[in-house]
Amino acid sequence: MSFLNANIPQIGCYVRGNYLRDQVDSFDKKFECLIFGVTSIPSQVPMFNFLMEDGGIWWHAPISAFCHSTDAVDMPLHELELWDSFSYHIAVTKFYVLQNKKMTYTGRSGSKYSGRYLFTLDWAHSDYNEINVGFSEEPDQHKSGHVIELDNGNYAIQPNNRVRVFDPSFTVKENLILERKTNGKIYTVEDNPKWITEDNDNYDYKIEERE
Repeated sequence: MSFLNANIPQIGCYVRGNYLRDQVDSFDKKFECLIFGVTSIPSQVPMFNFLMEDGGIWWHAPISAFCHSTDAVDMPLHELELWDSFSYHIAVTKFYVLQNKKMTYTGRSGSKYSGRYLFTLDWAHSDYNEINVGFSEEPDQHKSGHVIELDNGNYAIQPNNRVRVFDPSFTVKENLILERKTNGKIYTVEDNPKWITEDNDNYDYKIEERE
């Protein structure tokens, strides 16, 4: 798990000019770029790092800065993602079973969007020498973020409970199978004092039950 910065599958796209000009001007301009990394800082959205055609490198742009179509309409950041980063420790995974799958999600406004799965961001607290004051490992608070290339030309980052995946050979039931509830439990098998291992150095040890 990376701290602060992580590599991502490269995305060739456009960056909106106003994000290069501190929202002062250039709102009508778009420039080709190559996104190559992500930065995770708690209480800020995941931010992306990219290379431009003039050789310039830019750090810390939100997902709303990018589009893959020159005629893509600007969307507010809060409609593209729901949550800030949960930790400095971030993981980037491109799940095989989701690769290039069609995804849909419902934005905060209630509008529905569709697009193509790219990869997933996830967070944890991986340093036991630091006090864990966040929610990245709380069962009922943790969120991952699926990065989606939207059909309307933009990009989005959405958690599990906001997306639906289309797989023509598996996701064949249109109606919700079961109304899900958020998991609030931590599952472990090392919390029962009744069960102990043998008190010796045998490799193939037995499990004993205490009275």
